[in-house]
Amino acid sequence: MLIFGISMCCEDWFELGYVERLSEDFGIICIEPRGHGKSSCPVDPSSYALSAMTTDVEAIITALRLKRPLIWGYSLGAKIALATAGRDPAAYAGLILGGLELHSKVDLTNDVVADTLAQGPRAWLSLWTQMFSVPHGMASRLAAANTQALRALRTAEAQWWTLESVAERFIAPVLLYAGERCFFRDATVAAAERFQTARYLERPGRDHFDLMPDSAWIVDEVIRQFAPGR
Repeated sequence: MLIFGISMCCEDWFELGYVERLSEDFGIICIEPRGHGKSSCPVDPSSYALSAMTTDVEAIITALRLKRPLIWGYSLGAKIALATAGRDPAAYAGLILGGLELHSKVDLTNDVVADTLAQGPRAWLSLWTQMFSVPHGMASRLAAANTQALRALRTAEAQWWTLESVAERFIAPVLLYAGERCFFRDATVAAAERFQTARYLERPGRDHFDLMPDSAWIVDEVIRQFAPGR
């Protein structure tokens, strides 16, 4: 199960090269959390409580009758993945978490994400293109994002609870990773130390954004660690 970061869609996992490589060894389910893509996009921050985000993922698992799925989350998606797995740790085969902070630190009085989302899709896309070379399809999807819904999500995230205790009681294998220059690099390293069975990997020279299209190295590590029969 794949969950990307804020405003990203299922198609991004395809365009950035993850799905083609993973599908040789895994069945793939991409999730667009509420506020994203074709999922419902409420504009009330109360709709984006972390408990609601996790319930949505659990509903997919139940509907598809999945048994001990492996969840891969990046950035915001990593928080949703970990929070979901924390509700019943034994029900998951493992986690892959990239660019992770266990406790969201969102100051809405001075938050570039919320402030840019308030300016609409054009400003939001412009911010992304300042961070890395955004692929064409991804740029089109970012330009079509529901920034009002995403701003409500960002507002709600400021109230999300810490996931530190979840990490400490999760016993299935966990792979954490970040770019050397990622602004969550230190937080990801600290998170790895809280898990009982975690392995941490770091990609030299990469930041939070240009790490995403550099997919082959981390996909190979995931296949090596988690693929059946490997």
